[in-house]
Amino acid sequence: MRKFLLILLAMVTFEAAVAQDIKKEEACCSTEVKEEKVKKPRKPLINFEKVGKFFKYSTVYGVGQISQPITPANRNYYVTQENELIDVSPELKPNYSYGFGIRKVARFDYERKPGIFYDGNEQQQGFNTTIGAVSGWEYKFEYTWNRQFMNEFNNKDLYLRYLGKRFVLKGESYNNGFVDLEYNALDLRWRQPIGKKLNLSVGAIARSHRPYGYNPIDDYLNDLFIDEFGVERTRNWWELAYEYGYQDIPYSIDYDFDGNMDAVDYFWIDQGGNRVADTDQDFRANKFTSVVNRYNREQIALINDQGTVSAVIGLDLYHYQKNNWLHAWVSVLPYHQQLWGNEDFGYLLHNDNEQWLDYSAGLVAGWKITKNLGIFVESNYTKFWDREIYQAKAGLNFQFR
Repeated sequence: MRKFLLILLAMVTFEAAVAQDIKKEEACCSTEVKEEKVKKPRKPLINFEKVGKFFKYSTVYGVGQISQPITPANRNYYVTQENELIDVSPELKPNYSYGFGIRKVARFDYERKPGIFYDGNEQQQGFNTTIGAVSGWEYKFEYTWNRQFMNEFNNKDLYLRYLGKRFVLKGESYNNGFVDLEYNALDLRWRQPIGKKLNLSVGAIARSHRPYGYNPIDDYLNDLFIDEFGVERTRNWWELAYEYGYQDIPYSIDYDFDGNMDAVDYFWIDQGGNRVADTDQDFRANKFTSVVNRYNREQIALINDQGTVSAVIGLDLYHYQKNNWLHAWVSVLPYHQQLWGNEDFGYLLHNDNEQWLDYSAGLVAGWKITKNLGIFVESNYTKFWDREIYQAKAGLNFQFR
């Protein structure tokens, strides 16, 4: 009996040891499997294949150009009391433009590549329409520095759009120094095709922008204040000139040479003591405008940007045949709500607390009447706040064969 129990105990011990070894092997195998799973290569942080598709067919460009200024036929001369003739015609500087960018946009059927190279002056309608020629990503990132008609300004257009089957998403950072329009915008719309030629889009657009509509000089001249003598009054225009270092010096005028002074006027000097105007009228006409513009710029720069969200509805019509085409689009922003910024400088307040209508529209049409004769029209118009951008052209072509 004792031998039997010893044999039974040995068998149980052996089976337990074997089972423990099996568990260790399974655990070891399981660990190896886990290690194999962990050791699988991770996906790269940047999918270069997708990046390549994003930039495929895009064009990087840099360009500089210069042209002569408008040269007037007549010169300006000043004759001194000693009969000395002095040419005081303003020195005219050449126009120029230089910049760089990258763009990717599909051309519509009626458009042709403008030239062998891009120079940044191309006006492709795909950047103006809501619905592009193809689905997917389209973009333009462009900076330019310019001088035109003696005015120096910068332009910026950072444009990114995704066109989906049922939605349109667009972001833009825009600065047109020529018309003084600058804003950032995020536009999201639901898209509904109507047949094969018409698209309806409805959504919202959020914009950050300067306080358009606000004119600081109006407040300066019309707001009441208490002066150093305790008198409540409005400011005079010449007080602003004093603030910028100009001084007026009175003198008397005897029109009829009878020894009695008939009038008093003022000549003006700048901070350096240079005489810049002979009368008040001369100063207001030729110098005070620059004072006002400088004051407005400085005051507006002290105001934080405004944030506005607006409802937007758009229609895009596209018809194309070989001998005739019609492309028209419009986006209307009928209702606006200020999101951030001081409401005292909001556009709603300066529009007499009434909603306003912002919109953009365009039209491209062409008709090849015969093999020799054709007509065309192209136009774009944008109104945002109190700023307008527009251009239009129409023409007729006749080709001798």
